[in-house]
Amino acid sequence: MNAEAVQSLMNQVNQLSERCQQANPDGKALQQDFLRIQQTFQTQVLPLTDQNSSPETIQPILTEMNRTFRLLGTDVAFIQAAKKSITVQQRQRQMAEKLQRLSAFCEALMKALMV
Repeated sequence: MNAEAVQSLMNQVNQLSERCQQANPDGKALQQDFLRIQQTFQTQVLPLTDQNSSPETIQPILTEMNRTFRLLGTDVAFIQAAKKSITVQQRQRQMAEKLQRLSAFCEALMKALMV
């Protein structure tokens, strides 16, 4: 169950990353996807700390993931509010970096759960 929840989150992050890379992304769709992924993180992945026998190994990863999700939410909001295409492109790059970081955190979390 633990690894499945993390794998599901990783798949959702990768899908959002693909959508984010599209030209002229739909801000509302990005926000809906982001909120769905954030909810998955909060309801299925964050509770892993309580369920795991060695929370000290996964807690730092979850903390950084939570921080990255908050920053990503800001990028999504800025994409929706952006008027100029250059601003949208800058935010897309920033979102892509954060999504890549989240994907790497998911991989690290899966490895930590397998130990």
